[in-house]
Amino acid sequence: MTMSLRERQEKLLEILRLLRDKGDFDQAKAMFNEAFSSVSVKEITEAERALIAGGLNPQEIQNLCTVHAEVFRGSIGEQEAGEAFARPGHPVQTLKQENVVLTSLVNDALLPDLAKYEAKPAPELLAKIKQELADLAQVDKHYTRKEISMFPLMTKYGITAPPQVMWGVDDDIRAWIKEARQAAETGEAELLAKKVKQAAKEVTEMIFKEEAIMLPLLTEVATPADWLRVKEDEPRVGYCLIPNTPAWRPSAAELAEKKAADPAAIAKWNDQIGAFAGQLGGNEAENYQKLVEVEQAEGKARPALTDSFIEFAEGSLSYEQLSAVLDLLPLDLVFVDKDDVIRYFGGSCGFYPHSKNDLGMNLFSIHMPKSVPKVKAIVDDLRSGRKDKHAFWFEVRGRFVYIQYLAVRNKAGEYLGVLEVLQDITDLRALQGKNKEL
Repeated sequence: MTMSLRERQEKLLEILRLLRDKGDFDQAKAMFNEAFSSVSVKEITEAERALIAGGLNPQEIQNLCTVHAEVFRGSIGEQEAGEAFARPGHPVQTLKQENVVLTSLVNDALLPDLAKYEAKPAPELLAKIKQELADLAQVDKHYTRKEISMFPLMTKYGITAPPQVMWGVDDDIRAWIKEARQAAETGEAELLAKKVKQAAKEVTEMIFKEEAIMLPLLTEVATPADWLRVKEDEPRVGYCLIPNTPAWRPSAAELAEKKAADPAAIAKWNDQIGAFAGQLGGNEAENYQKLVEVEQAEGKARPALTDSFIEFAEGSLSYEQLSAVLDLLPLDLVFVDKDDVIRYFGGSCGFYPHSKNDLGMNLFSIHMPKSVPKVKAIVDDLRSGRKDKHAFWFEVRGRFVYIQYLAVRNKAGEYLGVLEVLQDITDLRALQGKNKEL
């Protein structure tokens, strides 16, 4: 007897709750095989969203994510990808190309060399494993591009659960690779095997999740203009184990064509946003309602400012001059308005990559669940007037950075938003003596 869509979702929820409450993989797999011959990515994602709407913390979904993927492996319905996605240089093709190289690195080099090392440790084998792990660590670029460019797109179209889950797993994988590299420095075979196998397994699992879950969802909703912004973001981060990719740009016809979206389907995808956003606290639910739209903000007409002069308290600048000055500042600037919407990126520091796909997004939607409380506390302090500034300084990637979060207020003291100012002060801290010469 054929199940209705509602019955299929209820059965998926039953399976996911079993995994959550009892962790019984074999029973869950048996239940799935009995009930389904295949299942769509959207059905799985909607079921996970229903769990979140019912009160399950997104971080708990993260813990179940790998098990979910394994239960449904081999049964996720295939989705035809359009011809555009197969073109060299398209971000989807690039992500898949990196995954091919990563899979080969793990299965054809790292794990075979590890097996040889376990059988008979030798310095030359350990040196190979160290290099292979260093290569595997480049997956950070792959994940960073995904996080800054693709996750905002998913959130924009109401696909909130997968990016929140995947981001946490990405960070876990980074940590496991780091632990494997540390174990390689000891040379102790048993510890090394444990850490390498964990990292290799999780990298491989993430490849499956990206290609079976994330990309099908994205290719269904993202427009050519969306993918163009993803492509423009790529040089900010770089590529993982592949050379620079061919140039790619949608045709004028593709850019002009509007994505055909079923309003009822979009509404169904978005019906749980309020529940999800409510877990974050504050005014996120209202902002999601404003921001999750199919139409691009860029499509709205804006006044031309190219030849305008802007008057300040002390002097004036043309739009061209002001834009050039802001872009030249040796800082990274981010302005978030009073509604917690990301409105502007500027400066030339380039320490943390950002994406145009973040513009117009809710600030809290582009952070992992575990970091949202801290971000929200900072914004609340600035909005309320309890503080005018938060400052942090720390070392990351061998550089010392100083970050300020500044409350922006008008002359009447009304809160306009928050300005994030990041400065790489590594070279400044190293200055000694004096330099007064040309």
